[in-house]
Amino acid sequence: MGWNSASRIFDPVATALQKANADDNTKRTVLSGLIRELQDGDWDTEDESLEDFLDDPAIVSAFADRNVHLSDRRCCARELDANPRQVLLAMRHEDVSEKAMVEALDAYASHLARTLRACKDEVRLSTLSRPDIVAWAADVIDPQGHV
Repeated sequence: MGWNSASRIFDPVATALQKANADDNTKRTVLSGLIRELQDGDWDTEDESLEDFLDDPAIVSAFADRNVHLSDRRCCARELDANPRQVLLAMRHEDVSEKAMVEALDAYASHLARTLRACKDEVRLSTLSRPDIVAWAADVIDPQGHV
């Protein structure tokens, strides 16, 4: 049986760190440890707390450190911008090896770089949208759509 009341512990601590103007590293370290302990107590509503703190990148990162994501992955946008390889590897389905993911991401990065170099005008550049890239990466991560 899950423990949904852990949010009553996590949320006030996260809010207190925000109000105290704790630096991002402190928030991430403290909250990642707290999330781990609450998960050990069978916290099953982490995503609800994550939803409440989507505007704080350090708190979102703390959840990502503990493999907590929203089902629609809205929480991953800032992390994806900061470290796309790591985020995509973390999102991969367990049936896809890390080596296969790295090879696929490297191949795609090379393909994207060649494509960008070949682009001569902004019209072609505008066709390479972030959603297209993320959709391609999601297909690499889990071709069956289990992510």
